[in-house]
Amino acid sequence: MHVHCHYIGGMAPMNYLKAAEAGASIIDTAVVALAFGNSQPAGEMIVAALKESPYDTGLDLDLLFEIAEYWEAVRKKKKLKRGVTSLMHMEVFSHQVPGGMLSNLVSQLELQKAKDRLPDVLEEIPRVRAEVGYPPLVTPLSQIVGTQAVINVLTGKRWAVVPQEMKDYLKGLYGRAPGPMDTAIVEKVLGDEPQLDPDVRPGSLVETTYAQVEEEIGDLARSEEDVLMYALFPNEARNYLTLHQEGAEKAVFLMSEEYDTVKEEEPVDVNQIRELIKIVEMSDVSEVVVEEAGAKVIVRKGVAGADVAPAAASAAPAAPAEDAPQDVAVRDSGERPATWKSIVAPMVGTFYRSPSPTADAFVAVGDSVGEGDALCILEAMKLMNEIVAEEAGVIREVCLADAEPVEYGTVMFYYEPNA
Repeated sequence: MHVHCHYIGGMAPMNYLKAAEAGASIIDTAVVALAFGNSQPAGEMIVAALKESPYDTGLDLDLLFEIAEYWEAVRKKKKLKRGVTSLMHMEVFSHQVPGGMLSNLVSQLELQKAKDRLPDVLEEIPRVRAEVGYPPLVTPLSQIVGTQAVINVLTGKRWAVVPQEMKDYLKGLYGRAPGPMDTAIVEKVLGDEPQLDPDVRPGSLVETTYAQVEEEIGDLARSEEDVLMYALFPNEARNYLTLHQEGAEKAVFLMSEEYDTVKEEEPVDVNQIRELIKIVEMSDVSEVVVEEAGAKVIVRKGVAGADVAPAAASAAPAAPAEDAPQDVAVRDSGERPATWKSIVAPMVGTFYRSPSPTADAFVAVGDSVGEGDALCILEAMKLMNEIVAEEAGVIREVCLADAEPVEYGTVMFYYEPNA
């Protein structure tokens, strides 16, 4: 038996003692320099507690402290915070959020520039969990429940935006829920879509084969792991594997062959700069700043030495042909017809026009859409969130390129409601 606990509420050491008494052979701990808080209990603490008992580990505490001194120096150098159990952590007995999930929530809210909403999210999580049948808050269900709570809080509209993963859970594709679900929530989210018969094993419905996925990703995949990554996260995996093929990961993650040229005491290496330039050129990122050991490197996308003519002297752009709407972004601040309405991003994320890299876009300029029709996917907080039309109308402008990062409130589409 292998037991894994986070220190968050302070009960982990007691759980480990009872686990040892129950026959557990492995328990997870952390070196004291990086223990406590959302992390695991300190290994030194557990070793000392079990000393001279039937469960004595036999580990040398003096050697453990010697190791801890090394990691304490690393912690200080990297400016990592020491694990501390706060009042919010102790409230786990109320908000039910385990340590690993809590640290993810904080990161998600920081990304959304809404860290101040954490108390609201912690209050929302037990409510969401109850509505969907009390799933255990472990991966992946902790992420699904937590993200739904974040979306509910940030949008101010409960269950208005629902990630595909939550829809799949409500359908029964993650297995049977431990408790009863709120029928009103299920009906609101799924509509006419049926739930899976409890006697049907979700895995039996999978039709996609490894060979199909392998053929789709092609030469970008160099291993079974690459193919499986693409099967699970098609959009992100294709982008990553494209960079991987270019060798960018060698600069970012410092693979072993780079160790000869990049020493720990050296702030930066020319190969790293070269690869950073390659990353910027291949992406929508306009600037990357790297600071290490007092050195600062800025890689900025631009055209060196280009002559920029005054705006007044520039030639007028060619007018598009009539009745031929262009499916491109219009990024100026010019006025649009008063009848047009905007659809904005409800959160920070990545905009995707299609459900998968090889599929057609959900909508294009000139398309008619009905209430509830899918418009795009907004990947946020590791989940794919389908954004739907709130009313019927005609798409007049697509404002973003595929796989483009968006901030909260960014206009994604303009549409004209039906008269």
